[in-house]
Amino acid sequence: MKLNINKLILIEVIAGILLAFITSKILHMTAALQIMYLPFELIGKGLRFLSLSSAIGNVIAIIIYAAISLIPAIYVVYQRKTGINRKEDILLIAFTGLLFYSLYMFINPGLMYQKMPDIFSMDQSSLIVMKIIYAFIIYSVLIMWLIMKAIRFLGDDSQKNWKSRLYFGMKGLIAALVSYYTLLITYAKTFELLHKSENKLQNVSSIVWFKSVLQLLPIIMTILLFINIIHVVKAIEDHKEEQQMMTVARLASVAKVTAVVTVISDFILNFYQFLLGATLQNVNVTFAPDVSMEPLIIAFGALIFYEYFKRTKQLKEENDQFI
Repeated sequence: MKLNINKLILIEVIAGILLAFITSKILHMTAALQIMYLPFELIGKGLRFLSLSSAIGNVIAIIIYAAISLIPAIYVVYQRKTGINRKEDILLIAFTGLLFYSLYMFINPGLMYQKMPDIFSMDQSSLIVMKIIYAFIIYSVLIMWLIMKAIRFLGDDSQKNWKSRLYFGMKGLIAALVSYYTLLITYAKTFELLHKSENKLQNVSSIVWFKSVLQLLPIIMTILLFINIIHVVKAIEDHKEEQQMMTVARLASVAKVTAVVTVISDFILNFYQFLLGATLQNVNVTFAPDVSMEPLIIAFGALIFYEYFKRTKQLKEENDQFI
């Protein structure tokens, strides 16, 4: 798997910043999570505009609506005709029905108010929440299908080169996590800073900037951890013992630094917020404790893997001596 992970991260950072500017300044979104339903929102608005333009436009809109919704079912039919029958493809049939229903709701967003729970207020913010819920359900079914496909692809040891496919899948999964993590964090943090920059309270604005810097440090270290994990998998795939031990030791070093940086950053951030909260008595600002759990969990997992790998190698060397 030839992949320049550094270029990938750079592309994801640029894409995250551009997405934040587009959603915040051009589309005037008020919450970062609104990007979840952006594709369906654009499709819904486009089909609604086309449908209301004329009778012919309405017919074209219906055809496009049906064509988009039927894409998963068409894929299943094509697979069956080529002799490929996978159990997980049943999800795509359900996905087709979900697309029909969800896209119809995005074309007619007024109908979403009728589906709202009683605890929701009938305002724009509740509509945004409903749209996010619909998008989340769509993504959940799609991700579930992809996971089942990946399990079948990686778990079939009856085919040739299954080990190569396994390593390929592991590196692909980690690269996908790095890509998603980098894009998501870059987008969310840039969106937050753009949104908060409009706040006229300069003291609060400085808190946001300071908080963002401290929160970014563990995130950067976590990305470095993922990069080192990819190097470890590559070394294991190449069966180079010296390189394996070097990459695993480097992973452990980065994991230790990640844990230390995360703990110190959280301590400074929470202590700073505590002190500043005592001075801003005339400003209605609520400070919540910040604890970065993900970097710590990944770092401790990497350290456990290092200890396991080191002890396994020592045991192998002792057994080789007796042989």
